[in-house]
Amino acid sequence: MKQNILLLFSFFLIGSLSAQTLEFNVGPVIVTDLAAGDFEGIAYSTLNNTGDTDRNLTWTRNVIEKTTEWWTAVCDNQQCHGPAVADNDIVLTAGEEGTMDVHAYPNSTDGSAVVELIVTDQDDPNVSISNLYYFNTEPSSTTSVSQQQVKVYPNPSNGLFSVKAGKQLATVQVFSLTGQIVKSFTYNDGQWYDITDLPKGTYLVRLVDRDAQQLVTKLMHKL
Repeated sequence: MKQNILLLFSFFLIGSLSAQTLEFNVGPVIVTDLAAGDFEGIAYSTLNNTGDTDRNLTWTRNVIEKTTEWWTAVCDNQQCHGPAVADNDIVLTAGEEGTMDVHAYPNSTDGSAVVELIVTDQDDPNVSISNLYYFNTEPSSTTSVSQQQVKVYPNPSNGLFSVKAGKQLATVQVFSLTGQIVKSFTYNDGQWYDITDLPKGTYLVRLVDRDAQQLVTKLMHKL
């Protein structure tokens, strides 16, 4: 048992260190005063590969909330995509800084939006980073804290995973990349959550607090 615990700790430590080779230069990104009559609002950020190796990456757009009439879209280091594009593969060479902006389109409607971009290394799923983009709204202090403190592990998982979070967490939800909820669990500190019956693939693990507000979303790879 002790050997397994040490092995697991080493696995998480390596993942944490390698994840530091990706970073957003601005995060979270906040855009205010986006009026209904404006064509678009742009939340600017860049993704930096601070490591010494090239990285094949996949970004996934997770729309946490938005006014129904609004559209959102992403511009990466390759091109600007339409609202229908929810993910894309990109490459960042060693030391490269690449565009990672989110655009919001009000479509003549007053409102707001919160969008999360999750970027994961295709060759090493332990290297994953996310950023939040706010339009006409701002992050709560709870959300800011949880972004840094919440951990979902192990990742990738063989079907069992756990969550490290503060006492404010209430629910752990698992979504497919198409946005369909496939599992929901009541959070308990130290509990292991079972997704062994789900097909192999990539899922979104959404963590919700006791006020029914989403804290953070993590990308989970099931082997």
